[in-house]
Amino acid sequence: MKRLLIAAFVLAACAPKGMYTLTTEHKDNDRGALAGALAKRKLPEQPTPMNSARQPRAFVLEKGAPMTIVAYDLEGGSVMWKVDADVQSRIWTGGDILLALETKQLVARDQKTGSIKWKLGIKGQFVGASADKDRAYVVTREGSDQKPTWYLTAYDSSSGKQAWQADPAEGQLGAPVAHAGLVYSPFLTQWLIVVDGKNGAPLARLRGIDEQISVVRATSRTAYYGSKHGVFALDIRAATGKRSDATYGQAKIPPQLDRTSYGVDLYDTVQSTYTAADRARVLWSSVPTDDGPMKFTGDTYAVHYFRYMFGFNLAGDIVWAYQNPRVELVASEHTGNAIIGLSSNGDLVTIDPKTGAVTATRQIGTQAQVLGATFDADGWAPSGQGSKVETVTALVSIARDRDARFDKVKELAVNALAKLPGADVTRELLAVLSDKRAPAKLKDSVVEMLSVRKDPAALPVLTAQLAVHYDYLAKTEPESLLPVAKAIAALRGTQLDPSHVAPALMALQGHLDDPATQVVELVAVINAMSAIGGGAERAALSSHLLLYHADDDLGADASWEAAIVGAVASSAGPLEREVMRHVAGDPRTKQGLVDAIKETLAKE
Repeated sequence: MKRLLIAAFVLAACAPKGMYTLTTEHKDNDRGALAGALAKRKLPEQPTPMNSARQPRAFVLEKGAPMTIVAYDLEGGSVMWKVDADVQSRIWTGGDILLALETKQLVARDQKTGSIKWKLGIKGQFVGASADKDRAYVVTREGSDQKPTWYLTAYDSSSGKQAWQADPAEGQLGAPVAHAGLVYSPFLTQWLIVVDGKNGAPLARLRGIDEQISVVRATSRTAYYGSKHGVFALDIRAATGKRSDATYGQAKIPPQLDRTSYGVDLYDTVQSTYTAADRARVLWSSVPTDDGPMKFTGDTYAVHYFRYMFGFNLAGDIVWAYQNPRVELVASEHTGNAIIGLSSNGDLVTIDPKTGAVTATRQIGTQAQVLGATFDADGWAPSGQGSKVETVTALVSIARDRDARFDKVKELAVNALAKLPGADVTRELLAVLSDKRAPAKLKDSVVEMLSVRKDPAALPVLTAQLAVHYDYLAKTEPESLLPVAKAIAALRGTQLDPSHVAPALMALQGHLDDPATQVVELVAVINAMSAIGGGAERAALSSHLLLYHADDDLGADASWEAAIVGAVASSAGPLEREVMRHVAGDPRTKQGLVDAIKETLAKE
């Protein structure tokens, strides 16, 4: 008997420790274990919806007392069913069922009819759920705040009977994600545990070496995991645990879209419901690769940001933009062939992820505010090419949007516009400056961008903007004289059409000679004339120097002195040099101007 007890003790001591511990006999990032786990996946040959009917669907949650679940057939464009339910979570789908926390019970409903298949009382705190065609998977937190324990439990999808429960976790578990017969279980933000969905057996344990793990997204053929910084594709290269050696993707997110994330934070119980976080998402799909970083499909990715969608190339440049009318998009998904967005008033839009063309618009027939939606539509796209939204038009519409909540997005639109050539773009940017309701910070961005653009085709548009002068009786004043002059000055060195230069110089001279022009504006006008004149500006600038060299205000202004002397000297011929010597020798000339001229002449 004693020997049996000793043997039992030895066996217990040698038994493998659980996966959900800090110290475990399961090896982290074991390539062989990961290969075995991935081999167990039952993947379709082509991307496809994951429900048993392979029908692209959306499950929409409408606000109300109680809430309403709307099942929508994306391909047929029709409502499958509606049912009132006291939903307290987001909706998860798999196989023939959909799951939602209703009051304090996890309820499984038939996807085809909406009827209840089974209910399950939740013990402890509900963290999150997922499902596939055979089972539902639930994570709960039990115990006190001083000694909490987390559990991953599986239930039969047909009956709701418990199929298995994993060993209790000694640290925090995130919500589970089911994928092709496996369950991905985040642990302590550092590990992703791969579990056999059939029996709960731990198959592999991945540790993020240079990336936390808080996001997991599964399509029909590919799973991704990562954090707010980027995502890994869950392939054999994930065994390295390092970004540099794995299939790792990182979208370049502009600072104006700083709330964007790659998916639901599976540790945040608030995000087990539909929240504002669902309205700021990176949308992407990828193609398999054996080496190098992740390859985004079509070399593009998109960002859904509240009312807006932006398509980006790999350099991080905006290649298309979409603005939803009036209300926010509360849910979105990248199917690989289309981007789907659903608004709070039930308008559904699909967009070509490469071109930004709107390929379909529908109304799901909602009678109340939409809170969120879950899409099961991998690989789907509506038939037809759709209509391409012109990028300039879309960006202009965003820049001039009256919604004061998104001034940063307007700034992004202005920055993107400034990178596009054409007189029309310049005209639209100037229109923002003329808009009295446009935010001051946005106007500052426009001023900066007008100078950065350096687009020769913009000169006639800028010239036209100079037509208005200060007129007390007519109650007029120049519109954007300073930024326009700076934008013209920035054209120095570009190939300008000679037929555009003469009218521009004439318009600039009109403001140069106007007594109402302020000093800071005069400096910009002088610089602009010098930049594009090619010598034709000499007479006007020399005359200006002679006229104001003794002026008590202007003649003593250091910025004006530097600008006018530099401009006259830059293309000076014998006549201009004689003018400068005359001005320097005039006893009425302000001393600062005298010093500037003498210093300039001494360098010749």
